[in-house]
Amino acid sequence: MPAGPGDHYFHIGLYAYRRAALERYVALPPAVLERRERLEQLRALEAGLRIDVVLVDTIPLGVDTPAHLALAREMLAPKAAHR
Repeated sequence: MPAGPGDHYFHIGLYAYRRAALERYVALPPAVLERRERLEQLRALEAGLRIDVVLVDTIPLGVDTPAHLALAREMLAPKAAHR
């Protein structure tokens, strides 16, 4: 739905494709809604490809800046063993 009333959600884009689906997707021309909304997922949907969606309770950390990257590295670093 391009626009309208109702709930709106924060979008987290995590994409995983099977090879055949990706080959099909990249061969498709940009779809009308994709061009209008600037959302590449709409090309797949208009072509009948399946997209799964999951609602989550929290917004995960985005890594969009050097500061975000430093924070992510700190969060993922092994913790020192307690003695």
